[in-house]
Amino acid sequence: MESNQSCLSQINPSYKLIAHIIVMVMLMFIGNPIKTLVFWIAFLLLGLAIGGWTVRYLLKVMVPYCLFFVLVFWMLAAFGKGDNEIWQWAWFRITEESIGNGLTISLRMLAFVTIGLLFTSTTNLHLFMMSLIHQLKVSPKWAYGFMAGFRCIPMFQAELVQLKDAHRIRGYKQRRGWQSFKRYAIPLLTNAIRKSERMAIAMEARGFTGSRDRSYYKTTAITPIDVLYVSLLLLFAISMVFL
Repeated sequence: MESNQSCLSQINPSYKLIAHIIVMVMLMFIGNPIKTLVFWIAFLLLGLAIGGWTVRYLLKVMVPYCLFFVLVFWMLAAFGKGDNEIWQWAWFRITEESIGNGLTISLRMLAFVTIGLLFTSTTNLHLFMMSLIHQLKVSPKWAYGFMAGFRCIPMFQAELVQLKDAHRIRGYKQRRGWQSFKRYAIPLLTNAIRKSERMAIAMEARGFTGSRDRSYYKTTAITPIDVLYVSLLLLFAISMVFL
């Protein structure tokens, strides 16, 4: 998880994560589609203004979710309940209530995606782990273990490609199903165990004991800008819920 070099990437990752989670929880209490739309647009503008996003990046990332938005909206609007009927044909029945409900839920989904994307695109994985250790007092064993596991994901993807190529060269025709899953999962799991053992030995050989009483190459701290960002975010969410 590599971050861009935007202003939001300078915010303390733990505080940013907590603020975004609280904002998403508060978003679930909003049942008005217009307010939900404003919420979503506000985070899009936030990403464009100080999150390092560009319009091209947004179009590339958000288009699949927009298609999902249309699907969710149609499913909720065409089969929803309500008294004020607008249109009916066959088993489709659209009402004012179902349209409002469909817009609220589908826009809420887009807002969740945008808030999550704003965190992942502006957060460095290493700083995030350091922040978990220093600000949220997470054990270094868990933090470093998670970071090591996360960095192994690209290696597993490369190994899966190699396995598929090796089986194809030997004449195996790929099929979907349980047998194909076992054929690839068992070698991957075996290699994962071997690599985790080597990684653990290497970390212990370099003096890693999991103790909190150790030195760190980088440390994170809370700055007034972090407090200002979290305060403004929560103030905006509270105003959207109660106004």
